[in-house]
Amino acid sequence: MKSHVVLLFLIMLTIPTFGLLSKSLPTGVATFNGPIYTNAVLGYANITRLLAYNSSLNSYGASLQLNVILQANTTNGETYYFWLQNVADFITNESEMGFTDNIWNFTTPLAGVTNVTGNGEICYTLNPFRHFSFYGYSTPMFNYSFPLAFYLLISESYVPSGIYVNFTYVIIQNNTILPPHVVTYDRVFIPVPQLQSAYIIVNNATTPNETVGICEYLGNYIDAELVWGGYSNGESTEFLSMSSYLALMYNSGNNWIPFKAVYDFGEDTAESAQNLHVAISSNGDAYVSVGYPDYGLLTNNFNPAIPGFLFLNITSKIPFIINSTKTTRFVGYVNYPTKIYFFKNYTINSSSFAILNQPSMIIVKPSSYFKNVTITPNYTYYYLVSINTPIPINLSINGVRMVVNSSSMFLTEGDVIKVLNNTYYASPYVRYVITNITPSSQLVVNQPENIDVKVIKQYLVSINTPIPINLSINGVRMVVNSSSMFLTEGDVIKVLNNTYYASPYVRYVITNITPSSQLVVNQPENIDVKVIKQYLVSINGISNWYNEGTTITLPSNIPFYMVGEYIGTYNTSPGSTILINRPIVETLVEHLNYLIVGLFVVIAVAMGIAITIIVKD
Repeated sequence: MKSHVVLLFLIMLTIPTFGLLSKSLPTGVATFNGPIYTNAVLGYANITRLLAYNSSLNSYGASLQLNVILQANTTNGETYYFWLQNVADFITNESEMGFTDNIWNFTTPLAGVTNVTGNGEICYTLNPFRHFSFYGYSTPMFNYSFPLAFYLLISESYVPSGIYVNFTYVIIQNNTILPPHVVTYDRVFIPVPQLQSAYIIVNNATTPNETVGICEYLGNYIDAELVWGGYSNGESTEFLSMSSYLALMYNSGNNWIPFKAVYDFGEDTAESAQNLHVAISSNGDAYVSVGYPDYGLLTNNFNPAIPGFLFLNITSKIPFIINSTKTTRFVGYVNYPTKIYFFKNYTINSSSFAILNQPSMIIVKPSSYFKNVTITPNYTYYYLVSINTPIPINLSINGVRMVVNSSSMFLTEGDVIKVLNNTYYASPYVRYVITNITPSSQLVVNQPENIDVKVIKQYLVSINTPIPINLSINGVRMVVNSSSMFLTEGDVIKVLNNTYYASPYVRYVITNITPSSQLVVNQPENIDVKVIKQYLVSINGISNWYNEGTTITLPSNIPFYMVGEYIGTYNTSPGSTILINRPIVETLVEHLNYLIVGLFVVIAVAMGIAITIIVKD
């Protein structure tokens, strides 16, 4: 899409023709009766069908023009007239539209504009017989869809040095209803030195004529018009399809007043429509459709129905009543005082209800200018929160702690509920441990909730053992001393019957495990491990383990001619009985029994002597 400035040519006619002309005219709604003075004029259009065609460059182009006359009066008695145009441009076969403004100097039929400033520029017509220059600006084009509804607005204000003119459009429906977005696409300054007053005027008159030589150039009608015509450059367009509702109003005391006497044709713009018919519709608007033109007075009591300027957007989870309709959503424009009723207490379902925290009735009054009003009723919502738990649990609601069993309660939307993951002790020997909380251990209440608490049951298992023992719990081995631990119901605990070596010389042998060396935990348990203490006893290099407190007799089988002694822990004689109360090492040390040996020697000597004596005898 490109920005463009179009030249909207003028028709120079002396009086309204009231249908007597055979030529085509700009068609819509216009007013000539006055005098009416205002600072703003408003045009409204609601279009549901639009297609135009002519053989010009923009074959499918059309325009809807809001045209008014601006009068400026100076302190030195001079009067200036400016023709202001706020135009909606359409390329009807491509569903594209944009907006264009023009400012012409109507002070005389040959006058031009100079030094006018805004977003646009001064353009030149190269026509020596009419206005030689004008100001113009165009917005980029954009797509539209039906139904299409919008306002065109021209407003003015002034300072001693000149006049500010605002060209504005407000699209309120482009297929869907839209909140009003006021777009002043051009703010133009018209310099008028020594300005005393300025206003938009409608009067039963024309702007001044001008005589040059033998030629008299006629002025233009001081009217206001919202009319359909060709795209630009004086095009006369045939409409293949048309359905639009039009309204034309002016500002008076911050209120928008319809022009009362309105006609179906305009007289100032050169663009025209060949085949449009206008009638007053049942809602009071000027309805434009394809048909035979019947130019003339539409009504002396124009009372159009426009949507209004206040856009109301109501959204509520709780139904409300507006215009006798029960709904949860309203989006639209309000042009009369509208009552809205909200329910004070409303049951949504068995697990939700709401309480209203504001007046139950609101009256929305229409606005005289574009305004967005959004209403969200202030309800407090309550939701049922059900807690399913096999044990008492510690609960925190907005930081306040309490103990609850399985129960249900209504909580306010936004409440923070937290299940504290505490272990519950049914007794010193039985406890319940929380394993899972669904949907979460902490949540913000914004809907009905079911909180499910899952637990496991555990029993206290006490192990009484004088030694470290090897324990297996569900197949996982560990070494424990006397201790107590909570084990889950169903756990399998096994005491492994291993001998514990306190040192290489001292050991403990398990002799008994009660109630059993292996059991399935389903109640509190006391596991008692009984052991005996054993010492390593080494006698003459032969080692054996003996229970503490037992006695043994040291071996005494030695030759008669030898004498023995056990050297070691006790240093005792062979055949002695010793008490096992520590590791023992005893080694037998032997030596000759000299008494016996001497005796044998004496005997041998004696025998030898005896034998010798006998032999001599």
